[in-house]
Amino acid sequence: MTAPPKPDHWHCYRWSGERRTYDDESARRPPHLSSHNIPPQEWKQIAAASPAFMASDVPPLEVAHWLLRPARTIKATFEAPDKASAWYRDQVTGLTPSFMTAHDKNPARQAERFATAEDRLSWGGDVVGGWYLRGTGFASVQVVACSANRTRPTIPCPMH
Repeated sequence: MTAPPKPDHWHCYRWSGERRTYDDESARRPPHLSSHNIPPQEWKQIAAASPAFMASDVPPLEVAHWLLRPARTIKATFEAPDKASAWYRDQVTGLTPSFMTAHDKNPARQAERFATAEDRLSWGGDVVGGWYLRGTGFASVQVVACSANRTRPTIPCPMH
């Protein structure tokens, strides 16, 4: 058995907003998903069939579905996993003062989170983080492998 190929690059996404917006799943899922073996062109048709999904910048329910969204939702792109990891670390560090709980702000927990992210990206995985913020906010920072994503390898790159 051979290992899956490493992705060509990672796309980075960040969203923050009201928890109520995040909790509304209707704009967070493309329609009619039943198979993992969907050809690239069909993915585009599925995404286009849901204007609310395509217009939304709220994180999709499935991480790889970011790749169905327009390229304008991408905050950064990196070919090297260590650069993608550094972007993730910088985004989370900037958000940390707004985290609701001391548990999420804990420096040891943060160090563990960053080490896990670096490891996951090194073998071609995705990194996902989401935190409740003070007040009624929620923030999400995600780094998604592209060309190809391990969970949805047939989703085409949003930049092509």
